Amino acid sequence: MENNNNMNQPCVCGTEGGVLAMAKVPMQPWCQVYDGATAFSRGTIFPELDLPYLGRKATE
Repeated sequence: MENNNNMNQPCVCGTEGGVLAMAKVPMQPWCQVYDGATAFSRGTIFPELDLPYLGRKATE
C-alpha cells in the first residue's frame, strides 16, 4: 500500500487553481463563562453566545 500524503499540496478541486473560499473567524474573547450544568443546558459556555431560538415569538 503506498502512502499518498498530499497534506502539503494545495487543494485545486474544480477551481482551476484559484481559491475556492477564505474564512475570517474573529477570536472569541475569554470573558465570563457558565458553570458546567448551566453550560450543558444552554448549549454554550459563553453567555455572549447564548441566543435562544424564539421562533415566531421573536418577530411578533
